Amino acid sequence: MQTGLKFLYFLIIVFAVCDGSRAQQYSDANKVLIDIGDSLTYGAGGNGVSMSTVTQDLLGNQWTVINMGVGGENTLTIAARSGAIPMYVKESLTIPADGSQVEIPSGLYSRFNGEEVFPLKQGSAGINPCYIDQVKCKLSRIEDKYFLQRMDTVATNFTTQPNSDIITSLTQQTCDVATIFIGQNGGYDSPEEFLEQINLFVEHKDDQNIIIITSHGSSTASMIQPIKDRYGRKLIDLKTYMSSQAIYDAIELGLLPDDGSYPTSEDLEMMNNNLAPASLLIDHIHFNQIGYELLGRIRYERGVELGYW
Repeated sequence: MQTGLKFLYFLIIVFAVCDGSRAQQYSDANKVLIDIGDSLTYGAGGNGVSMSTVTQDLLGNQWTVINMGVGGENTLTIAARSGAIPMYVKESLTIPADGSQVEIPSGLYSRFNGEEVFPLKQGSAGINPCYIDQVKCKLSRIEDKYFLQRMDTVATNFTTQPNSDIITSLTQQTCDVATIFIGQNGGYDSPEEFLEQINLFVEHKDDQNIIIITSHGSSTASMIQPIKDRYGRKLIDLKTYMSSQAIYDAIELGLLPDDGSYPTSEDLEMMNNNLAPASLLIDHIHFNQIGYELLGRIRYERGVELGYW
């Protein structure tokens, strides 16, 4: 996949995030951990408890954990939002100088394979402000249509080049440690394609300070093995953990009573079918507070093992 070089120097200047600009933005912390993903990253169903909040408590105030999870997004949309695989606008647009909105008629598309992506359906984390041909804009979605509007008022309108990338705010946040927790909502056609997309997230990060988590819901052994072969202990196979060990950790940590009532017969049946136990879920995919507590803890422990914190 080639994304072009037209923003190279612009990105070096504007999105250099290991310098003083990043230090100023996160002045209360020495390090930043960014969690990128869908509703499982966001913490849907956790009543305010998420992987991010749990790990933040364990890390303390020397770190800032930023939750960039947005529900419903597939791998291509998450990659577009994060900057790992940019999204682009097919047509040339004239962006009004006065800050009024201009519609993007044909929608937004992924540099990975040209398929349409759909950001802003359930959240906007990491998108705005964004840039198109170096113009600072706000991307918005109204009734399934996308719009851009200039964020600084100038004297003249600006016309973009065809097939221009939209560079998101999250594109710049590549320092310290990132967790890549994607895959539940599709966006890939094969295990090889899924790995290729993960590789692009890592390449965008530009270092190996990453933790990859595969979903307990959609993952299969054939999907997980290529990632494990390439990234080793940087991968958390959530399906295996949740279907075998998680509920026993919950009992040991006092999150569930140690009186013989857990795991329940339903829990055991689900675990025997290689599924997360019902006692850790609010539906067939999303965790309850206990499930997210365990997820945050195993991610923290893996970071300790890898020497990240």
